[in-house]
Amino acid sequence: MVAAYNPFEILNLPMIRRITQHGNHFIVLQRFNWPGIKVGFGFMATPYKDEKSSKAHAAQLSEKEGKLLSLSADIEKITALINDPKYSLFLCTFREESWNKKMIKLYQRNMISYIKAHMPVTSNDAIVIQMDLKFGRLKATVTANGPAHEFDLYEMIR
Repeated sequence: MVAAYNPFEILNLPMIRRITQHGNHFIVLQRFNWPGIKVGFGFMATPYKDEKSSKAHAAQLSEKEGKLLSLSADIEKITALINDPKYSLFLCTFREESWNKKMIKLYQRNMISYIKAHMPVTSNDAIVIQMDLKFGRLKATVTANGPAHEFDLYEMIR
């Protein structure tokens, strides 16, 4: 496999200030698995302007997967995580516009192997992979000669 490519922006203190300046008062911080990041030490942050939307996201998480934080009340917790070098924190935004093309280019072999192991495909089937972020999780919707299947992208590329 090629060196791990991570398309997400790094969450740091200047980014927290920017998020707050844009009117976001809450973040959902959840576990984030990715090649090159030690399991249990990666986190994805999704900012929200209102508590209702952030609660809807947090409700989609499994137990101990993550939590809803207030950017004002919980800033010490967030700062401590950002400043701790053993953790890797990311924002649910992409660093570059063509991130999805780069993902397919770099991880194509892993993705195709995973698809062939989990879907009925033949060598003649055209495989279409659409990637999207859903509740802080990067998902791949795959179509190949039949109904679409949704997979966790991390599972496909690791």
